[in-house]
Amino acid sequence: MAQTKIIQRRIRSVKNAKQITKALEVVAASRMRRVVEAVARSRTYGNLSAAIMRRIATSYEAKTHPYFAPSSDKPTLYIVMTSDRGQAGAFNSNVFNLALDDFKADKARPQVLVFGRKGARFFAQLAGIDLVGAYEDIADIPEANVFSPVLDLIADAVNEGKTGTVKVIYTEFLSPLSQRTTSFQLLPIDVPTEAENQLPKEIAYEFEPEIGDVLDEGIKLYFEAHLMQAKIEAAASEHAMRMVAMGNANRNASDLIDDLTLELNATRQAAITQEIAEITGGAAAISQ
Repeated sequence: MAQTKIIQRRIRSVKNAKQITKALEVVAASRMRRVVEAVARSRTYGNLSAAIMRRIATSYEAKTHPYFAPSSDKPTLYIVMTSDRGQAGAFNSNVFNLALDDFKADKARPQVLVFGRKGARFFAQLAGIDLVGAYEDIADIPEANVFSPVLDLIADAVNEGKTGTVKVIYTEFLSPLSQRTTSFQLLPIDVPTEAENQLPKEIAYEFEPEIGDVLDEGIKLYFEAHLMQAKIEAAASEHAMRMVAMGNANRNASDLIDDLTLELNATRQAAITQEIAEITGGAAAISQ
């Protein structure tokens, strides 16, 4: 009987855990669907902002401007998108591994600006880097002004020569069952070559006010659009991976409950068989 009670307690414990993981799965699925609707819009915004900057580059002496001119001897600033919460499978560990691989290729000491509590804790304990900023509790679909401090930090770092390259590391959302951890270069912006430039040479743009002022405003929109896209895609990927992880946990819990139920039934059967044997043995002894 003691063994039976132990198994029953384990079954109740697993059922309670399954209720929690099921609730987390449902919540993650709901949040993922909401954020996925914003993914396509953010990609369109990012592509348009990049196209605008490339057009400015074709009409501007961009070769020496810090936003366009590569500088490999200066530190790289990494903007890393992680999550505030766990239970999302390998979401954060994949981001950390890619970041560490990129750090190894840097000659100078990497600078890191991280979004998400998990990343803030990880990079705060990591030697060999400079953690220049950490942002937590940012909404899945943030307001544009959330990135204002980041934009100022990037602009100051580039204009003052503290960094020459800015890269963003995040998880790209492909589908609810497929995500890809990736990185892209935010700065310097690629200047299209003559072969890549599809604009007719006779087209000339007029900029109001001066092109330098247009560039200053355009670069802010460019930063904002790509950071917004990376944050939204990371949020969609996080919820998708949490949904899958909790779904797997539910199935594992169901399998464990089935196994424990079989064990419980076998234990009960053994106890009943033993009682019958004892009764039969006692009756035989009395009859003798």
